[in-house]
Amino acid sequence: MNRFFTLLLIMTTNAVSAQKPKQIDSLSFCGNKYKAPANCKTESAYQVKCDNYSIQWLYMNDEMLKTMPDRFVSQVAARMKKFKKEAITLYLLNEEVEGYKIRYKSDSKLDYQIIAYGVANRQPVLVQLLLDREPETNNDIPEFARQLIKLTK
Repeated sequence: MNRFFTLLLIMTTNAVSAQKPKQIDSLSFCGNKYKAPANCKTESAYQVKCDNYSIQWLYMNDEMLKTMPDRFVSQVAARMKKFKKEAITLYLLNEEVEGYKIRYKSDSKLDYQIIAYGVANRQPVLVQLLLDREPETNNDIPEFARQLIKLTK
């Protein structure tokens, strides 16, 4: 009987540990590898969520790049109150791309996003950076995200 309970305990422990999500400690963005930022949750190989920001990216093909960014921004606008967008030029891996700086009201505060899209390292990509304060300079972009996206060179 003791063997049965011991075996049951081992099987239960293995089943529970097998269901835990695997911690991702490195990320890849357009062919470059990055160490996952400390004190943040890597929700996938393409998404990081921290206390004051989150960033995610979506790889596309050239055809998707023509229409998907505008559809994506329109979908964001449809869900938000007091939505305001401003077209901007920014940089992904130091390559100039197009994008939007977005401001909207959620709950009782303003939230901000940067949507950047274009080709970085020969890879069409769309990046969404959510922030808790308005990004006016590169210093307003968190350190990890600044490796990928910048407002100015």
